[in-house]
Amino acid sequence: MKSRPISRRDTNKNLLLKCIKNSPGIRYRELMKATGFPNGVAQYHLKILEKSKRVKVSRHYGKTTRYYPLSTSAKESRIIEHIRHTTRRKIILFLLQHDPSLFADIKRNIRRVPSTVSWHLSRLKESGVISINHQAYRLRNRSLVINLMKKVKT
Repeated sequence: MKSRPISRRDTNKNLLLKCIKNSPGIRYRELMKATGFPNGVAQYHLKILEKSKRVKVSRHYGKTTRYYPLSTSAKESRIIEHIRHTTRRKIILFLLQHDPSLFADIKRNIRRVPSTVSWHLSRLKESGVISINHQAYRLRNRSLVINLMKKVKT
């Protein structure tokens, strides 16, 4: 049986898959930059990868699209989404070092106004990344967060 030669299209898809595997939760513009593909080429190949169920795609509020390897669970993708956000990443990193922490300590460390800190803490709590008990914030699954922090390149 004769094997078919690898086409340029296959090479493009493989490059996209490699970038997604190496950086789970990567956004569309980041993929274009990492691969050097123009908008139309990236869009074409990503649509094929999504339709053929070779990648997971997460869309939020019609604005943010993130790409994940198939091996990424829903729980992991929720945590990765927060890790990739600058302010929430700072909160998570602070909690990794100072678990549990009070609101004032988190606010002081990440240097944001109280309303901003409160908003981001609410998003983390809603997603199940953190919990609050007696006004102290803590990570719910420390080992999973550490593992995902190692995987995610920001």
